[in-house]
Amino acid sequence: MSMRINEDRLAGPIEETTEVNNDSIGIATGATDLKFITPTEFVELPSRGQFYPPTHPLHNQDVVEIKHLTTKEEDILTSVTLLRKGIALERMLQNIIVDKRIKVEDLLLGDKSALIVAARLHGYGSEYSTTITCVQCEERQKYTFELDSLKLHFPEEKFTTEHQIVRTDSGTFLFPLPKTQYTIEVRFLTAADEKRLVQNQEHRKKKNFPEASTSDFLRSIIVSVNSVCDEASINEFISTLPALQARYIRKMYEELLPTLDMTHPFNCISCGHEGVMEVPLTTDFFWSDTRVY
Repeated sequence: MSMRINEDRLAGPIEETTEVNNDSIGIATGATDLKFITPTEFVELPSRGQFYPPTHPLHNQDVVEIKHLTTKEEDILTSVTLLRKGIALERMLQNIIVDKRIKVEDLLLGDKSALIVAARLHGYGSEYSTTITCVQCEERQKYTFELDSLKLHFPEEKFTTEHQIVRTDSGTFLFPLPKTQYTIEVRFLTAADEKRLVQNQEHRKKKNFPEASTSDFLRSIIVSVNSVCDEASINEFISTLPALQARYIRKMYEELLPTLDMTHPFNCISCGHEGVMEVPLTTDFFWSDTRVY
């Protein structure tokens, strides 16, 4: 903005002898100066980079640098097209990751969740207010989550020892199924795996096929059974797996998964029920103060 334009706003003309140091008072001297420098933050990864292959840019990296949200990211989060395709969050996240070698689809799910929460926290603050439903009395009410209270979860050595869990050099885990002769090897899912599972469910629904979310999940995480890696053999194993054993595998997976613990204390203002509730990770996560529930 030039000094000549400002002259009309003042009580009198600016004297020609007046010397003004534009740099010292923070006045932009040209259009190129009208630009904010976007701050960045280093976000701690739940995985500590320990479960990525050596060729991955996050291999053994315990932090990722991300930019704070700008109007560009808000445009992405409000894009009707991206929202309909279900890719708004992923596109936003890809935009703010500083190291462009890192692709969102290759992120482990726990690391992806941690980055999304960090983006929300640094962009709009730690308080996330939304409308939730009490599981006890089913009363809908306004509730505020404190995002900076969420903790990282990493598999504890005590837990792995108690359940005879062995970590392999390739970043997978081996553990025995109780009261059986089977040893299961599992891997952690990536964002691409999650997307494929959702697409499979949608395809089954469109074709009126029976749901198979548990079977699809197990097929995605099980690498081997008793060292057998053949896909057909694993599929046969899963199809005859007792429900109790399937539940055990899911439980072990959830305990082993390095992630951001999304559970948050909850106290119902209507019935007084006390418990925990998981913080919802939807597009509304970034727009809780402006959307109608």
